[in-house]
Amino acid sequence: MKNISTATLLAILAGLSLVAACATLPENVGRKETFAYPDTGDTRLGREIQRGEAAHPGESGFHLLGNGLDAFVARAVLAHVAERSIDVQYYLYHDDLVGRLLTWQLLRAADRGVRVRLLVDDMDLSGRDSGGLALDSHPNVEVRIFNPSAGRRAERRNT
Repeated sequence: MKNISTATLLAILAGLSLVAACATLPENVGRKETFAYPDTGDTRLGREIQRGEAAHPGESGFHLLGNGLDAFVARAVLAHVAERSIDVQYYLYHDDLVGRLLTWQLLRAADRGVRVRLLVDDMDLSGRDSGGLALDSHPNVEVRIFNPSAGRRAERRNT
């Protein structure tokens, strides 16, 4: 194997640095800061939770769901009855049947005046983010991307 000179190695590293600089993310500034609502006791779900706490003081409010269908139905029902705010966090948010159904429920809630905040991981989102884009266009919806992919963002800016 041929030895690489120091000058050649430095030139390669400089070139790679320039290429990497083209794939940087935009500054994370100018976004409106929002917070979860601290008191929801006057909502339907809040009143149900208060009744459950009163009936079972000191117990956990967790209910484990056994499968994906139950988990989806729970999310859809919660979105359907939400009155004030919905905070949704997804690792994989795809434009498939489940993704479209959830997007529809979240848009319906936003149309009722419910504040919807969606946090989605950018992992495997490329080409599958039409639901998130539809949501983000609604005035009552805030979509944030966790762990954004710099290379993919550069592609979007050029299209």
